[in-house]
Amino acid sequence: MSQPLPRHIVHPGPVTPERIRAVACHVQPVSLTLSSGCDINGAIARAFSDQGFEGGYVRLKNVPMRRLHYVMPAAAPDDSHAAWYSETHVMHDAVILDAGLHAGERDGKPFLHCHGTWRDADGRIGMGHLLPFEAELRDEMTVEALALVGALLVTRPDAETNFPLFNPEARPAAQHGGGTRAMLATVRPNTDLCHAAEEICRSFSLHEASVHGIGSLVGAEYQDGTTLTAHASELYIQDGKVLQKNSQHEAAIDIAMVDLTGRHSQGLLKRGLNPVCVTAELLLVAPS
Repeated sequence: MSQPLPRHIVHPGPVTPERIRAVACHVQPVSLTLSSGCDINGAIARAFSDQGFEGGYVRLKNVPMRRLHYVMPAAAPDDSHAAWYSETHVMHDAVILDAGLHAGERDGKPFLHCHGTWRDADGRIGMGHLLPFEAELRDEMTVEALALVGALLVTRPDAETNFPLFNPEARPAAQHGGGTRAMLATVRPNTDLCHAAEEICRSFSLHEASVHGIGSLVGAEYQDGTTLTAHASELYIQDGKVLQKNSQHEAAIDIAMVDLTGRHSQGLLKRGLNPVCVTAELLLVAPS
């Protein structure tokens, strides 16, 4: 029996020829001390800068927040976009249970993009896109991160989706030596997420890699047989890797996701059946 065809989304602008953009770089594991009393965008940026880095990837787990604002995916109100955002949801005395966060640059200033799962003081669970200037840590704390050397995600206007999107760009790396080989990448709409990770590894001769990042899908096909059809979502990778099997690259990407119906889901994606909706921002790291 043949597998169902992947879902497809049509964006308002011309299709960009380059469907996967990847920049070679290195990463260095670092511990970041995040200050309270300011928004999380400033706290993350300052913590990277204090160690001489412009940005990187952070996995947040069990982080107490004084306040937390977020949005979920929603249907577009008009034809200027293929998808949009919900109204703003507000939590006080919340905890970020798990989240993926890329720290990069927008308009020449530090800017982060974060998708995650959170819980408020009454035990209610939320998922979606964190608003970085409306989120504040409750206490100073230390988190683990992968600092980027030689590349950074920088926001640029995107004609295809009509959104400002992160793009990987090469940066000077003279101030930092060494580190683990990595690829910073973005994936365009209607490109399968697993196949994109595999293609990046093939293109840069990586035999295997861990896969970190966030993004969105057009519905989802999980290995356990679950099929979701809502056309927009927000996701973060809980665990991802690309391995070589019988001389072929094969990605195993486990995600957590909320779609525009508000449904929360998680699991291992089926390869070849999970097209990107707006973008996916990936960091692939070779074994150290």
